[in-house]
Amino acid sequence: MRKTRNAAAIAAIGALAAIAFAQEAKPPASAPAGTAAAPQASNEVRKAIPWKRFSYTCAGEAKVTVYLRSDMVKVRYEDKQYLMKQTMSGSGTRYSDGKVVWWSKGNTGFLQEDNPDWNGEMIVKDCKLVEPEKKDPGVVSGTVTYLQRIALAPSAVIEVKLQDVSRADAPAMVIAEESIKAEGKQVPIPFELKYDPAKIEAAHRYTVSARITVDGQLRFVSDTAHAVVTQGNASTGVEIVVKAVGAKE
Repeated sequence: MRKTRNAAAIAAIGALAAIAFAQEAKPPASAPAGTAAAPQASNEVRKAIPWKRFSYTCAGEAKVTVYLRSDMVKVRYEDKQYLMKQTMSGSGTRYSDGKVVWWSKGNTGFLQEDNPDWNGEMIVKDCKLVEPEKKDPGVVSGTVTYLQRIALAPSAVIEVKLQDVSRADAPAMVIAEESIKAEGKQVPIPFELKYDPAKIEAAHRYTVSARITVDGQLRFVSDTAHAVVTQGNASTGVEIVVKAVGAKE
């Protein structure tokens, strides 16, 4: 009798375990019968944060390169590289990996051994930030005019824009713009757009356009794309002919 009862208890436990296993393995109600639930795919792509590069010249003409990202730095000196995290400091900005410290104050810095008293042996000192050479701005210049034999109102404003129009699936990106008040001047009106060469990519397409408003109302606008800057297109002597809004050909 006792063996019979033990066998029945074991059978009952086995049945309960089988039911629990089946419930865990059962796919969600939305999944087709007979299939396991697939992991949810995520379309979220996190953009990598770039490292910003800074070059220093130190005592004895030594060179130190610092790469900064958020609260982390990579410091390269001679044949060594140190990865450090920002730590507490009384002044300036202090980074440490527990053994070595990079301490920057304004445009200066130094590298030293780390210790609890913050007076570790100096590795390299008197480091000064090397300012990047500034490039002369790029220039797109020309005139804005129209063919109608009418005077330009003194309150007219001539607006000229340099834009990146490379992407057909996105709005044009403004690289530079100029707003010129007529104040009695008549066409052709000269313009000069200065832009940062660092914003220009050789493979991209750039155009310049213009419009004229009078007391906030659009009166003239260019309807022709004037390619400039890249792909062999001229950037000076550009003549933009604007047309009266609503004028018939």
